[in-house]
Amino acid sequence: MFTTISPSVHYFGSLVALLTTSNPNGTTNITPISSAWSLGDHYVLGLSSHHQGYRNLIRTGEVVLNLPEECMAPAIERISMTTGSEPVPAAKGSSYRTEHDKWAVAGWDPLPGLRTAPQRIVQCPVHIEATLDNSWSLEADLHAVHVRVRHVHVRDDLVLDSSHVDVRTWRPMFYTFRHYFGKGGHLGQNARAEQQLVGRTGNQADCPLEAPAGRGG
Repeated sequence: MFTTISPSVHYFGSLVALLTTSNPNGTTNITPISSAWSLGDHYVLGLSSHHQGYRNLIRTGEVVLNLPEECMAPAIERISMTTGSEPVPAAKGSSYRTEHDKWAVAGWDPLPGLRTAPQRIVQCPVHIEATLDNSWSLEADLHAVHVRVRHVHVRDDLVLDSSHVDVRTWRPMFYTFRHYFGKGGHLGQNARAEQQLVGRTGNQADCPLEAPAGRGG
């Protein structure tokens, strides 16, 4: 049986990314997001026009996607209700506050970009430098922003070779219905996977019910 619901948000599970962009005064702003989708060397970012990061990205055409790992959740939450905009946009509500130095609040250190002006976050094990290709308005203040990957930097302990990240060592963070989660056990791999992992650590027998044969969509 199924029940039809109306979720207040649709974050069933998305990778957390910390966008760094250049403010008009030359400093680097940090924008936590959980709406980022990739295909090839393209990323589509879901952003609100109330984000200082969105305005910076549209103005400069540059961004760094810093991908955090599990242990960074408390630091991300310390800046989650801050904004680089002053005054605070009315749409954000009274729970937000203006913060010009999110780096200090989170306890993170900057690292220069190689291809782009925004600084990278040292504590994040993956940095993706990208440039703006296009942007579409989805509704009044929500936008899909298309960027193209230019450089990818990965912390040494995660690198297998010049083309691969060690998927067993990489501990990404996911956002599910406004909760932070880490990576669970390995359940299997796609036929196209280039890394062949021996053994199975997840439990594929835990699914409560399979669709009857011939009834699936």
